[in-house]
Amino acid sequence: MTNVANFSGSSRRTEIFTAVGIGLLILLMLVMVLHHPTARQTDPAAFIDSIARQASANRLVHGILAAAMTLMTSLMLGFAARLGLMRPHILLGAVSSALALVLICLAVTLDGFVVPTLAMRCVSIGGDCARETQTLLRFGGLQIEYMTRLGFFALAGATALWAGDLVLGKKGARTVGVLGLISSAGQIGILVLGGERLNPHSLGLIVAAQAVWYLSIGAMIVLRQGPYTVNPRD
Repeated sequence: MTNVANFSGSSRRTEIFTAVGIGLLILLMLVMVLHHPTARQTDPAAFIDSIARQASANRLVHGILAAAMTLMTSLMLGFAARLGLMRPHILLGAVSSALALVLICLAVTLDGFVVPTLAMRCVSIGGDCARETQTLLRFGGLQIEYMTRLGFFALAGATALWAGDLVLGKKGARTVGVLGLISSAGQIGILVLGGERLNPHSLGLIVAAQAVWYLSIGAMIVLRQGPYTVNPRD
């Protein structure tokens, strides 16, 4: 009986840690997205100089985002395991989530590390480098844009698959599932209707929509609903 009680207590602490971790990570991601450095200058030299001056902030913001995204994906894969990874739609959601991590981390690496490094080197070279580098960065910006979009579409798809499972389940988590479906629809709506280019404002709205889903999962874990329901006989 003591071993069972100890295991139950350890499991509960893990659940609380997971719920708190999910909440803190999504709030951290939202703060970082809203503080994303931007360069709005049209003059090539001023544009490159602005990126170079914000290099440290760019690396900090994007590094934190990559780390937070990795941790969040790990926690959500644990959630998927609770739902049952052997079921096809749950497994598809897990694969979509992992794909999103890869795509978004690639975009983060280019935007937060490669771009500032190119700008800093260009500033030191001078001459026509600014004009040529601006053209190069515009092409790079397209890569960053579409990898980010595809990553968010994959995340929204994973959310819809897992939320749909909760809606159809019988363990008292339908409300969380409905919130997840609303979150997924909101993300897709912003991606489709939010303009040709993503910006800190639209990214902030997407992460805010994700927060609805993530925070509802955290609450579900704390309240032990859905896949976290405790068997009364335990």
